[in-house]
Amino acid sequence: MKSATVATHLDDATLARLKQAARTENRSLSQLQRVALKALLDLSPGARQALFAIDEIAGEAERRLAAKRLGRAALAAYEQIIDARHWREHHPITNDSLATEDAIEEEAVRLCRP
Repeated sequence: MKSATVATHLDDATLARLKQAARTENRSLSQLQRVALKALLDLSPGARQALFAIDEIAGEAERRLAAKRLGRAALAAYEQIIDARHWREHHPITNDSLATEDAIEEEAVRLCRP
């Protein structure tokens, strides 16, 4: 896969926040930028337009509200992805389905054992 370097112009406050996030999360600036840009480009055109509109008109509290909602959506999507992966590989020991309450209870007991 080919890659390229892309530069962006950030105001001082955004750059400071980016650097702080990188330090806090032990990631490089480019890692954070890559994930953010991929996420933006994966959005529908309407969702991207909404983000641009928010960027232009929102005050600080409105920005926090939008970020909170986006964060909740990302966490819900992550949970759904992990659950789906677990469901396909849910029971490697017996290969039984977890379709019954008894099977779910047995799996929960197994997972809780030290």
